[in-house]
Amino acid sequence: MKQEMLLKADIKEGISAMENLNEMQCVCFQMECISAYQRLGRYGDALKKCHEVERHFYEITEDQFDFHTYCMRKMTLCAYVDLLRLEDILRRHAFYFMAAKSAIEICLKLYDNPLTNERKQEINSENLSAKELKKMISKQRRAQKKAKLEEERKHVERERQQKNQKKKRDDGEEESSGIKEELISEKLEKVENPLEEAIKFLTPLKNLVADNIVTYLLAFEIYFRKGKFLLMLQSVKRAFAINSNKPWLHECLVRFSKSVSVHSNLPDIVSKVLSQEMQKIFFNRDLESFNEDFLKRNTASLQHLLSGAKMMYFLNKSRQEKAFAVATRLDETIKDKNVKSLIKVSEALLDGSLGNCSSQYEEYRTACHNLLPFASAFLPTAIEVHSPTVALNYPANYDVLANEI
Repeated sequence: MKQEMLLKADIKEGISAMENLNEMQCVCFQMECISAYQRLGRYGDALKKCHEVERHFYEITEDQFDFHTYCMRKMTLCAYVDLLRLEDILRRHAFYFMAAKSAIEICLKLYDNPLTNERKQEINSENLSAKELKKMISKQRRAQKKAKLEEERKHVERERQQKNQKKKRDDGEEESSGIKEELISEKLEKVENPLEEAIKFLTPLKNLVADNIVTYLLAFEIYFRKGKFLLMLQSVKRAFAINSNKPWLHECLVRFSKSVSVHSNLPDIVSKVLSQEMQKIFFNRDLESFNEDFLKRNTASLQHLLSGAKMMYFLNKSRQEKAFAVATRLDETIKDKNVKSLIKVSEALLDGSLGNCSSQYEEYRTACHNLLPFASAFLPTAIEVHSPTVALNYPANYDVLANEI
C-alpha cells in the first residue's frame, strides 16, 4: 500500500512499516487499512488487521496486571478504581467496535461466497471482441504478477517475524502464555466456519455495546444464516426497541417474516412464540402492505427508499421495474443524495438485490456523476473522460478546483 511505502522513511531499516506499527499498537492506521482492504476485496488482509486490533485490546488488559500492584503499593486508589472501570468496558471503544463490525461483515461475505482455491476470474469470450479479450488477458497477467510479488513480500515479512519471535524467546522476553498463533491472510479468508468466527467478534459487542442497533442487526445476519429463529427474534426485537424506522432493520424484519412463513416444520412452542411477538410488529399486515407503508413514511430518504425497493423485489420479482424506479429516484424531494447513499444504490444495481440491472447501471452512474462530478465512485472510464463530449459536462472551473484539491 502507498501509505506503507511513505511510512518506511520514518522507520529504522530492517523492520517493515506494518510490523512496526503493529508493535506500536497504532490502531488508527490499522483501522484505515481494514477499510481499504475491505473495499479492495482483500478479505484475508482485512481479517488479519481485525485480529491484530483484537489482540491489542487483549494485550492492553493483560498489561494492566502490573499496574494493580503498583496502585496498591502507592495507594493511588482513584487511579486504581478508574482502571477497574476501564477494564470492564474496554471493548466498548469505537476502534474495537469498528474492527469487530468489519470482521463480521467479511465473515458473512465469505460464508455467502466462499473463495475458491484458484481464485481465477472467468472470462466470457463470447461477449468480448478480440481487442477487449486481449486487454482482459493482459490485465489478468499483470494482476497475477502483482499478486506473486505481494506473496513474496509477505513471505519475507513472515520469515522476519519468525526470526524476531525466536530472538525474543532466546532473550527470555516471551510471555509465559506461549507464542501467539501467526496470522496468515490466506488462511483467515478460507476459514472452515466463518459464522463461528463472526460470533467470536459479536459476543463482546452484545455484552458491552448493547445500546447500538448495529450490534443486533449484525447478530440477526449471523443467526439468519444459522437458522436460529428465536435468536433472530431476539435480535430484531432489541433493534426495534432502539430504532424501529432504520432501513437495515426493515430489511431484516421482512426477510425474517418471510423465512418464518416458509419454514412450516418448526416446533409448536417456537411457532407460538414467533407468532405472538411478530404480531406486535406487523399488526396483522401482510408483508407487501408492511413494505408499502414503510415507503410512504419515508418518501424523502434515499436509504429508506432503497431498502423498500429491495424488499419490493424480494417479495415480488414481477415488480422489478417499479423497484428500480423507487431506488433510483434523484428528484429534489430526496434529502440524502450524498456519496454514501448513492454508492449503496449503485452496489444494489450490481449485486442483484434489484434483479438484473446491469444495463441500467451505466445510466444511473452518469446521473450520479452529473450530480456529484468530483466523486471518484462515479467517474467515467478513461476513454470517456478524455472525450470532448464528456469534457463539456464538467464545470468551467474543473481544472482549477482539481488542482486545489
